[in-house]
Amino acid sequence: MRLLFTFSFLLISTLGFSQNAWKLIYENDAEGSALHGKLDELISAIQNGASIRIYYNSKKSIDSDTYVEHTALVKFFTIMNSPKGQFVTAQIDPIVGQIPNFEEETMTLKENLEWSLIASTNGKNDTMTRNVITGEIISHEVRNWGTKWFVEDNPRPTSSH
Repeated sequence: MRLLFTFSFLLISTLGFSQNAWKLIYENDAEGSALHGKLDELISAIQNGASIRIYYNSKKSIDSDTYVEHTALVKFFTIMNSPKGQFVTAQIDPIVGQIPNFEEETMTLKENLEWSLIASTNGKNDTMTRNVITGEIISHEVRNWGTKWFVEDNPRPTSSH
């Protein structure tokens, strides 16, 4: 009986508290070319309210084996329809700036600095660092990199109250 209870508890815990699965739906390179999936499928997922995560890495130009990888939940989308075609932009919540130190294997926070990102399927990604005390824009630049776009595969149903 105790074994049956333990097994039942573990099964219910696993199903009830496990992380949602994320499936790669689209990937673009730094020039905006599709490497995986179809842009229409990503757009359809966005239009239907799917949760989307992005992934990208920042490799050092002098050493491609040294890089950081980032993933974030997208908070705001824009689907751009232009004469040159469609593309998607995605904003994440701003974060406290951080600095990787590869020699010491540490990541440290940048005091009073906030970093924002708009990732794009056309490879042109907008980053901005702002001093949260003074409001001064420290840096603002468009940088090209590839991005992977993940959709929540089996979202847990939400209870209605």
